[in-house]
Amino acid sequence: MTLWKICLCLALLGVLTAPLRAAALEEDETRFRVVALSGSVTAYHDERDETVRVKVKDQVDDGDNVSTGAKSDILLRLPGKGYVYLGPHTAIHISRLRAGDKGLQVRLNLLTGTLWCRMDQAPRYPFEISAKSLIARCHGTLVKAERQKDAVRVTAFDGPIVMVAHAKVKMAKTGEVMQYIQDQFRYKHRLKASDNERLIQWQAHFIEMQTQKPH
Repeated sequence: MTLWKICLCLALLGVLTAPLRAAALEEDETRFRVVALSGSVTAYHDERDETVRVKVKDQVDDGDNVSTGAKSDILLRLPGKGYVYLGPHTAIHISRLRAGDKGLQVRLNLLTGTLWCRMDQAPRYPFEISAKSLIARCHGTLVKAERQKDAVRVTAFDGPIVMVAHAKVKMAKTGEVMQYIQDQFRYKHRLKASDNERLIQWQAHFIEMQTQKPH
């Protein structure tokens, strides 16, 4: 085969494989990647119908469940979008994580425990946290959600959060906390000193986990 034919074949191969590479890249951008973890963390992979121990650099996808143990936590990264941190005794179900005709859509169902979301920038796509009948859409860059049985607490540290439940709509602005108990909005209040102290502690831990070397 002559040199020019070889070059032509390579060029054609590049054209044919470019859409495949783009599709693979897009798929990776709609999966959470494990940045760091400690202790016992498991994931149920809906696609494979199996539960496995999670390791750094693993991925979790639409339909998966992630659970942490008593002395465990995990930091997940959605490439180019933000981070999700799960504290000890926390379980989530990724009920929506896909890029369709309307763009990226994310919904994390908090089953129990504590979840923090740290965005690279205010999301222009639906990034939602659900808990029973409550759906909270994040419009800022830092939010915390806590759930213990029928009690849910959502904190807007940076940027507003719009919450919907049973056709009722409430908003928590920056620095506000919303309580949702037994399927009803209870009350809203400003951040307390204890909330700011937990924020400082979490921010330090967040930086530490980002620089953690994989074992």
